[in-house]
Amino acid sequence: MERGGVSELDQLVCKARRYVVLMAGYDPGIHLGSSLSVMEIVAALYGTGRVKFNVGNGAHNRNYFVLSKGHAIHAVYALAAAMGYLTLDELRETGSLGSRLQNHPEVDTPFVDVPNSGSLGQGISLAVGLALGLRLKGERGRVYLVVGDGELDEGQSWESFAVAAHYNLSNLVTIVDLNGVQLDGHSEEVLRKGDLAGRFKSLGFEVFEVDGHDVGQLISALERAEKSERPAVIIAKTVRGKGVPAIEDTAKQRLSRDDALKYAGDIC
Repeated sequence: MERGGVSELDQLVCKARRYVVLMAGYDPGIHLGSSLSVMEIVAALYGTGRVKFNVGNGAHNRNYFVLSKGHAIHAVYALAAAMGYLTLDELRETGSLGSRLQNHPEVDTPFVDVPNSGSLGQGISLAVGLALGLRLKGERGRVYLVVGDGELDEGQSWESFAVAAHYNLSNLVTIVDLNGVQLDGHSEEVLRKGDLAGRFKSLGFEVFEVDGHDVGQLISALERAEKSERPAVIIAKTVRGKGVPAIEDTAKQRLSRDDALKYAGDIC
């Protein structure tokens, strides 16, 4: 699907969200809540052709996708299956010994430009370095970076964003999946973020704030961010575990197989 319409993308999101829940039934160790909160964000990137599943690493002047919150990789797997790039049989084997679909991105994980993300903040550093490298090489591609709000506890995150602002990396578009929950509980209870938009603005970012479950708002913000002459950040307010009431807005992860089948049938 290239430059899909919003209604098409909403249908794609629904299908992919079902697949994530089904994966959780087969492997209860996946990060279900994070994958569900980020789904529309991933769909707004892949479903519009901004980033693609089948682009080789040797291609020039292309866009790159860095999922710094690598534990949400199941959203990418599910969307790839919904768009025909993976089979349901492969999804069922997620996390199994020998599967190429593991629970964090690895070197041989498909559709991943930057492996080994998931150690909080490291994907941000890698994305900033990639954006700077593309500029130095004179390439036209952009880097789309997706981070979780829990990562923003890390000093490394803000050091990296300061570098992006210092070099005015307008080819870097960051999307914050602001779902308000991290591993130890609600983010504001773990470590208050304060005025998140203000923090980015103080560094020199152009900031956009949207409903992270509204594909239309996300696409509009991406279009505006791509026109910016500064590094841009889209702060996307989301619900962790979106679509599964038993875990929404909580740090809970696990579903029984029976519950996964039930919620997958009712999710949209």
